[in-house]
Amino acid sequence: MKKLQLAVATLLTLFAVSATAAVPAYAQSTCGGTKTQLIACSDSAGIGAISELIRITISVMTVLIGIAATGGIAYGALLYASAHDDQSKVSSAIIIIRNVVIGIVLYGFTIAIINWLVPGGVIG
Repeated sequence: MKKLQLAVATLLTLFAVSATAAVPAYAQSTCGGTKTQLIACSDSAGIGAISELIRITISVMTVLIGIAATGGIAYGALLYASAHDDQSKVSSAIIIIRNVVIGIVLYGFTIAIINWLVPGGVIG
């Protein structure tokens, strides 16, 4: 069991390091007369700033959910592979993998609904 926990911890660490390796450089711009680095808006009403905040939040959440889903699939696969003849481990591994897939599908629907609700969309 310690080997399994060590393998999962190593995989999660590798995924976390690889996800943070390519951090984009942001240029300084202005939004409503205020200097910003992350948000660039073209409207004086602030609609562009809100859309940009939603876009940044979705990007960060997508990376975090991707890392968590990959870790969940890896954990379920390791649990399934190490189950041998233990039916309870096999069923718990299948439940873990099924829940991760359901979570990914629900997150995709959430992104689609947010893109439909925000004027002009937030994807692309």
